[in-house]
Amino acid sequence: MFKSIFISIFLFFMITGCSSYNDADLSPSVIGDIKDSSIWYSDMKDDVLVIRVTIPEPNEYECVAYDDLNGSLRPCTLEDVNNDIDANDAYEPLLHINMQTDDFLSSNETMNASFEQKGKTTRTAAQKSYRIKLDSSDILYKKERTFQLNKHPNDYSRVKNKLAFDLFRDIPNITSLKTQFVNLWINGNDYGLFSHVEKVGKEFLINRGWNEDDNLYKAQEFAFKMVDALKIDGAGQPINPDLFDAVIEIERGKDHTKFIEMLYAVNQSATDAEFEKVFSRYFNRNNYITWMAVNLIMANKDTVSQNFYLYNPLYSDTFYFLPWDYDGAGRATEEYAKWQLGIGAWWGIPLHKRFLKIKKNREDLDLMVKQLRAKYVTPETIQERLDLYEPLITPYLSVSPDLDELSITNWRYEFDILIPRLDENIQNYTDQIGSPMPFWQGSQYEEGILTLSWEESVDLEGDEIVYDVLCADNPDFNNSIVNEVNLSVSGDKVQVTSWGTISYEKELVLPSGGKYFMKVTAKEKNNPQHYQIAFDKEVVIDTITYFGLLEFTID
Repeated sequence: MFKSIFISIFLFFMITGCSSYNDADLSPSVIGDIKDSSIWYSDMKDDVLVIRVTIPEPNEYECVAYDDLNGSLRPCTLEDVNNDIDANDAYEPLLHINMQTDDFLSSNETMNASFEQKGKTTRTAAQKSYRIKLDSSDILYKKERTFQLNKHPNDYSRVKNKLAFDLFRDIPNITSLKTQFVNLWINGNDYGLFSHVEKVGKEFLINRGWNEDDNLYKAQEFAFKMVDALKIDGAGQPINPDLFDAVIEIERGKDHTKFIEMLYAVNQSATDAEFEKVFSRYFNRNNYITWMAVNLIMANKDTVSQNFYLYNPLYSDTFYFLPWDYDGAGRATEEYAKWQLGIGAWWGIPLHKRFLKIKKNREDLDLMVKQLRAKYVTPETIQERLDLYEPLITPYLSVSPDLDELSITNWRYEFDILIPRLDENIQNYTDQIGSPMPFWQGSQYEEGILTLSWEESVDLEGDEIVYDVLCADNPDFNNSIVNEVNLSVSGDKVQVTSWGTISYEKELVLPSGGKYFMKVTAKEKNNPQHYQIAFDKEVVIDTITYFGLLEFTID
């Protein structure tokens, strides 16, 4: 009797236990093409949100003084926050504040958020950008906890970021972000116009109905290469979290084994067929091509190793590209190097390089650029957004404090040129089709021999490439010490290694300490208007920018 009851109870728990385990949801948040949540954007309004911040003095959060980093801790100040000009050092002053809006009220004496400076290169600007994070993870403002208030000092139109994400809301295969114009007040002082952009983190995932433990990464200096900083332990955790985050910052996720697995696979695939198999496993084709296409249309050149997120749902091999930061997009053509105007911008990244070498992939990308421009990023849709923005922002831009750092003439020009600039972006991209790919340069001087070297340039159509090689003590190459034209890799003046490095040697007597410049131009032998310059960083001399030059000094 007791034995049969025991067996029945045992079987009941075994069955229900197994049922509970088998019913556990191990399906990914996203399967196949990624789709944003249209419901998430339904409460967005075309207005300016007023945020009021009260910073008590003394503040309960402590830091050392910005001008005495070896001093003792004392209450942090707004001056400390505003002088936090290096995003990569250990100095991170933080204030405890009260944040309110007209529909998010609290007692002025109740501190409910933290306040700090945000951004990288913009920290040296006179007017700062700020991040506000609510203390509570439960009491949120419109389901958001973090408010990223961008001043956009380098975007004279003040609308590029908002415009991009407003357009992305309708584009398939990528996600967008909530954005809103904000008027910030601090301790009763008007700090003018900002734009808030939604944080990509825990709430981003939750508000789209995805798993809050999905893997989410923000590229910092990430080139899809396996480097020591990215080493993980057996549990999938970074061995050195600070070094890992400096390359690609972990926003969400607990086990990063899949990320490292993807990196190894991308870099170890030897043939095009192997790469295509790896790409199909770890990336979504429509998402990847759409991300590339919007960056070409917007001329968002700073997406090589930063300004994007990677999203990897749990229980999935797929990594999705998520767009980020468009306030630096769409500058004048002359501000870019030639290789930045087309797909050459991504040529130094193994993933993109392998993908773009395949003709079918380039054709699909070109088709996507045309489709997005014809349907989603049209002059009409852009003008509609600009007509909404203009009456909202001009009252702020035409008075202090924004007027202190922004000429209305400059704003008007940059605002009005946004639509023509998109046509210019696409024309630049189209003009680069057929050009060889960029490369890196190098130099060496030993025992009276000057060696100029460079990577072999790749022509995607397989046309023969020849090189013009210049070297002089001035960036205009007047009185060049090297002036070679149409050097062929099959000629007798250059040597080519098995790994594709080309070198040119010349016997010279060069004084120690002398400064020199070299420039190699790769061009199609039978179609020289298809040419390319080197990756090497631009040289600025007397306000004149020279692209594709390598500056070096003789020891």
